[in-house]
Amino acid sequence: MGDEEIKIPEFDEKKFKETERRKAKASMASFLFGILIAIISVVLWIHIDKSIRWPLVFLFAMASIGFLAKILQFLKIDISSFSKKEWLSSISFYFFTWLAFFILFINPPFYDASPPKIEVVVLPAVQQINENASIFARITDNVGISKAEINLSGLHEMRKYNEFYVFNYSGNNNEKFRIVAKDKNGHESSYEGMLYFEKNVIYATYQNNSLNSSSVIKIWVLKNISEKWEEKGKKKVRIFCIVNGKEVNATYLGEEGRYYIYKTMPSYEGWKSGKNKMQPCAEVIHYMKGSKTKLSAIVKGEEYEINVENDSNVATLPSPGVQMIGYSSLRTPAFDVVPFAMAIVIAVLLRRKKK
Repeated sequence: MGDEEIKIPEFDEKKFKETERRKAKASMASFLFGILIAIISVVLWIHIDKSIRWPLVFLFAMASIGFLAKILQFLKIDISSFSKKEWLSSISFYFFTWLAFFILFINPPFYDASPPKIEVVVLPAVQQINENASIFARITDNVGISKAEINLSGLHEMRKYNEFYVFNYSGNNNEKFRIVAKDKNGHESSYEGMLYFEKNVIYATYQNNSLNSSSVIKIWVLKNISEKWEEKGKKKVRIFCIVNGKEVNATYLGEEGRYYIYKTMPSYEGWKSGKNKMQPCAEVIHYMKGSKTKLSAIVKGEEYEINVENDSNVATLPSPGVQMIGYSSLRTPAFDVVPFAMAIVIAVLLRRKKK
């Protein structure tokens, strides 16, 4: 074969500059057109019903692609020589510009459409008549809260406690309440709830008025003293007694009807031979999701005067450990075993793989 001369195509500098200039103009036009359609889309977004505004705005943005060719022609950009790749590039540039600026414009600081979010827990869920019940509200908003009020036997401002708004109320009848929150842009939201008051939310029973160290004093506490005991790890209740001014934890004994039953005995520290003053109490504890702040309220029963016979075993035992018993821990213990079983299976599989 003879030597063949390889001819390198001559570089057309003029054509190259024209092509790059056209691409730059098309990109800038697509960018500006995307911003324009984003602004129009925000106006539509504000005035369209929430349930259908997203699909309608999206369809509007897609339909506007048809005007892109007219915009390019108006700017005297030669689209007759556009390749499929150039069209795809211009459309993509327009679409993602629209999407980015549309999302930017419908969020603060440009626009705020969201009212405050209100999460509420009442502690305890049922309180003794004429004792304090606490309403804790976590009120959040993307621009800030300007007002938080509660309507409960009149309009009151809620006080701030860490990230919560709090209001305390005592009564002898069930009461409705309504919390109203307003953000800095005037958007308002509300929450309605109930406060419940009853007799004998917590009380004690024992066989006679003269006990010894081994006598059992039963403490009865309403099951619905906390809104949802079944939410393990979120809402918990600690039952204890104040005996002669000292806290003595009670231990779980069982349940009957509407009540959980706990017990205490004069053999625990705090008791003494002779006359004792004993008051059964419940501490209702709650942690809102995502918060490390402990929210709690105390339910106090009536104070009992109990005689204990002179006994060498009175007040010889330390107070029992704190028992946080929730509804699910009594009924569904198997769920605690699942992670442990899974860990064993994984360990066995890894060991076989090594062998």
